[in-house]
Amino acid sequence: MFRRIRSYCLFGIKAVPVSVEVDASQGLPGFTLVGLPDNAVRESRERVISAIRSVDKVVTGFRTTVNLSPADLRKEGSALDLPLAIGLLTATGEIEIPELESLVFVGELSLDGQLKPIRGALSIAMSLSEKRKDILVIPYANESEVSLVEGIRYVCADSLKECIEKMESGAANNAVWAAGFRNQKRLSNTIRDVPDFRNVVGMEGVKRALEVAAAGAHNFLLVGSPGAGKTLCAKCLPGILPEMTETEILETTRIHSCARTAGDSEEFKPVMIRPFRSPHHSASMVSLVGGGTRLKPGEASLAHNGVLFLDELPEFNRSVLEALREPMEEGAISVSRASGTVTWPARFMMGAAMNPCPCGYAMDPKRSCTCLPEARKRYQEKISGPLLDRIDIQVSVPPIDASQFAKCTQAESSADIRKRVCSAREIQRKRFKGTRFKTNAEMTSEFAKESCKLSPATERFAINAADRMNLSARGYYRLLKVGRTIADLRNAEPVEIMDLSEALRYRAFRS
Repeated sequence: MFRRIRSYCLFGIKAVPVSVEVDASQGLPGFTLVGLPDNAVRESRERVISAIRSVDKVVTGFRTTVNLSPADLRKEGSALDLPLAIGLLTATGEIEIPELESLVFVGELSLDGQLKPIRGALSIAMSLSEKRKDILVIPYANESEVSLVEGIRYVCADSLKECIEKMESGAANNAVWAAGFRNQKRLSNTIRDVPDFRNVVGMEGVKRALEVAAAGAHNFLLVGSPGAGKTLCAKCLPGILPEMTETEILETTRIHSCARTAGDSEEFKPVMIRPFRSPHHSASMVSLVGGGTRLKPGEASLAHNGVLFLDELPEFNRSVLEALREPMEEGAISVSRASGTVTWPARFMMGAAMNPCPCGYAMDPKRSCTCLPEARKRYQEKISGPLLDRIDIQVSVPPIDASQFAKCTQAESSADIRKRVCSAREIQRKRFKGTRFKTNAEMTSEFAKESCKLSPATERFAINAADRMNLSARGYYRLLKVGRTIADLRNAEPVEIMDLSEALRYRAFRS
C-alpha cells in the first residue's frame, strides 16, 4: 500500500516542504530509503522500527521503499522520524488516520517511542501560517516556539503512542490554535542578569558613547589599558537596549531555533531579550559567520537584533574579522557551498574592545609602554582600515584612579539611561515608518543627508571636519548618522554643530 506523509526539513533557516512517500508491498522483505538522506536520516530506520515495536505494532515483513521528495534536495536532521513512522504504520495497514492530507508531521523518535524536540520548528510553523487548513503535529517540547505564530493549528504529543491515539480520534478535534504573543509577552519583562551602569565608577564619557551607540544601533570600539573597564562597560550594554518588537522576536527566535544542537536544553524558549554574543578570540570563520557541513548560522546571525561583542579584537584571526565587513553593511550573510547558497539575517551592533599595544599600556599615564614602535604598529595593523571605517564610535577608556573606588558615587543607573535610549528609538520608529530601516545606523547615505536637515553653516562645518580628518565618504555619512542619533537623544529635529562635534570625538581611532 502506498502512503504520502507531509513534512518539512531545513535549508539554512528556511523550511522546505518534504513528502515522505512510503510503499509497502508483498515480496522479499527489505527496506530501501532514497531521496538524498544524510546519515541522521539514513539511520532513522533503526529508531523508527524500535519505536513502532514499543507501541505493539509490526511493520516488518514487507518490501518497503521510502522516497523523500523532492529527490534532489539533501535531507538533514532527525525531524523526519515521526513522518516516517506514520508512513510505515499507515502503508502497512496498522493504523488508519482520517484527513491525512491536511496533517504535517515533524519530530524525532527515541527507541522507546518518546518524541524529542527538533530544531527549526518555528520556521516550519511560519511556513504553514497561511495554510489555515493544515494541522502541524509536533513534540510537546517545541510548543513554546510554535505557539508564537498566530494563525496555525497544531497538535502536541509526548510519544508515538499518544500521537497515534490523537490522530486516530481525529486530529482536528485535538488541534489548538496558536495564541501568538498573548501568552508569551509576560516573558519580555524577564530581569536581565547583566551589570548595571550604576556600579561603574567614573568613565562618564564611555557611558555616554555607549548610550549613543545603543540609541542608534551604531558599531563601537573601546580602546584602553588592561583592567580599565572596557569589557565591564560593554557587558552593561544589554541593560540599556530597548525591548524587541514582536517581529524582531520572531526573527531572532527563528535563527536560534535553527541553530539548536543536541547539547541544548530540551525545552526551547523564545528569545524575548536582545542577544549579546561574545565569542572567544579563537573562534573560526565558520563559527562566526556560519556554514559548515550542515549550513548552520554562526555567531553573527545569532546576534541578529542584538550585539556581537568581540573582546581582544586584534587577537582574532584577520580573515575572520574581514568576513564581517559585508554583514556590517548589508545586515545579512550569504554562504555559498556546493549544496547551494544560504542567506542568514545578521543585522547586529558590532562592539569590540582592544588594548592599544601588545603590552597594553601605551595609553596609561602611570605605566610605561615596553613595546617597540614596530611591534605597536604591527599590533594596530591587525585591524584593517576598511573594518575600522565601519565602526561609528571609537573611544578611549582611561584608567580609573584608585582613590575613586572608595567614594560613594551616585552614578546614573542603566534603567535611567534606557529611558532616553527608548525615547530616541521611538523617534526613529516614526521617522522610518513605511521604510525598511529600523535605526539610524541602517540609513542609506541619501536618507541620512535628508534626515539630518543640515543648515548651510552646519554642512560647511561637517565637510571641513571630514576634509581635515581625512574621512572617507563612508566615514562622512556615518558621522552624519551618529550626529542624527545625538540629536534624537536631545529630541531635536535638525542636527546642529554641537551634535556633529560630539560625533567627531568618537572618531579618535579612524583609519
